Amino acid sequence: MSLVLSLAISGCQNTQNNSKIIAGAFNASTNIQKKFIERHAPENIKVTRNIQYMETPSLHFDLYQPENIAELAKRPVVVWIHGGGWISGSKEHASGYFKRLAEQGYNIISVEYQVAPTEIYPQQLLQIDQALEFIKQHANKYQIDASQIYLAGDSAGANMASHYAALVANSEFAQASSLYPKTSIEQLKGLILHCGIYDLESFINNSSSEMKLLEWGITNLVQAYTGGKKDDAKFLADISPSQHLTKNYPPVFISGGNKDFLTESQSVPFVQLLKEKNIPVTDVFYPNSKELLVHEYQFMMSKKASQETFIKTIEFLKRTSD
Repeated sequence: MSLVLSLAISGCQNTQNNSKIIAGAFNASTNIQKKFIERHAPENIKVTRNIQYMETPSLHFDLYQPENIAELAKRPVVVWIHGGGWISGSKEHASGYFKRLAEQGYNIISVEYQVAPTEIYPQQLLQIDQALEFIKQHANKYQIDASQIYLAGDSAGANMASHYAALVANSEFAQASSLYPKTSIEQLKGLILHCGIYDLESFINNSSSEMKLLEWGITNLVQAYTGGKKDDAKFLADISPSQHLTKNYPPVFISGGNKDFLTESQSVPFVQLLKEKNIPVTDVFYPNSKELLVHEYQFMMSKKASQETFIKTIEFLKRTSD
């Protein structure tokens, strides 16, 4: 076996092993967090779990609706992409939060997708596209207004939501990526982005200078998602939504916590780029808050800031929907 091939195999194995370690830590944390998110969630919600949208691979989504959905006119849908660093997480993680959103009169769909490094970019985006196509084709069955789709996500999910939106809004970007989403810009009414990553090159090089463990984790996350291209600056720029914004990009609601390093390194610069392109943006940050607002603080509804962000999210949905 050649030295180059040996190193390549070793690198691949290291990525897989490291991803398992990180995913295990992520999942242990989110399982605890899930119980807190579920506390005081409304009970009068219709939940339909594990609706299959793909056969090969077998993938599903969960649908949360107001209890009286059958009596309502067709309602907008928020399609949520879960976080987990591209390598972990589940569609059930924020179930309690989705129930709160559904209580406000919206259809909420939480999508399952295959995680890295089992599947790498762009498979996750292709699966999200397939989920959206299934939702549109079966909209009447589920009382969904397919002309009013919101794409949402937390952490890595926010990265994929913002990336997918860039493909929809920028045909040149879609063509260069050889990715052609089936959703039209007219159908995509807005984005809800929590604690996301919008510039992968910056994420690798500028987000972790003070913490070596964090640097190790970030390196492995990007390595897993990109299939080993963490050092390819051009490729990272090519798949970063911040590099491909156009005036057609949908309205954005974006938030991040005051103790989340991604807020200053990713969310705030992304907001600036949106404003430079005259893209409507509602940015919700709390730099002067005395509350400890960590990564994905939005789900922890015991905090005043989390409650305020939820209220502003609903205001955004009302303002941008028909």
